[in-house]
Amino acid sequence: MTKSLEIHITSAEGLKVNKKLIKQNTFAVVKIGEKSLPSNLNLSGGENSNPTWNYKTETEIDILLQFIFIEVFYRTGSGRDKKIGEAKIPTNDFMGRYSPQGHLNILSYRLRDEYGDKCGIVNVSIMVKPNSSEYGDCSSEVRTESLPCIDGYGGRIVTGVPVWCVMRQQS
Repeated sequence: MTKSLEIHITSAEGLKVNKKLIKQNTFAVVKIGEKSLPSNLNLSGGENSNPTWNYKTETEIDILLQFIFIEVFYRTGSGRDKKIGEAKIPTNDFMGRYSPQGHLNILSYRLRDEYGDKCGIVNVSIMVKPNSSEYGDCSSEVRTESLPCIDGYGGRIVTGVPVWCVMRQQS
């Protein structure tokens, strides 16, 4: 069984290779099973800039899959792509029992290089899109149901708010 997944890779922070900050010519790749979905190349640089991709993609995911991966690369001056690091994202973070379908999960994950060292953070939002068959039919017709009327209340629904009262004894 599959679910429709919307992934939005927004940005990264503190990307480092050999303790040097990487500021430009970066891109991210989402790996889901055998599928690879690359983002656009960020060409911007700057003194304090963190790469921003704003890459959004929609794909199908098998519900039995345990992890998806986001890999971040940079392009060298000679045009080769070198991997900065990857984030291993458990699918339970956005498809677990406590994450309802249609809920936008805004997440940040630590990137690790091939040796397991920290090399940055990737910011991503993930939403499991609900199946359209799970919704009821929409109608502009309003159905009214009769509620039993209690004299003096007009059949309206009221909300009760508990009020605590503290009584003092006089001595």
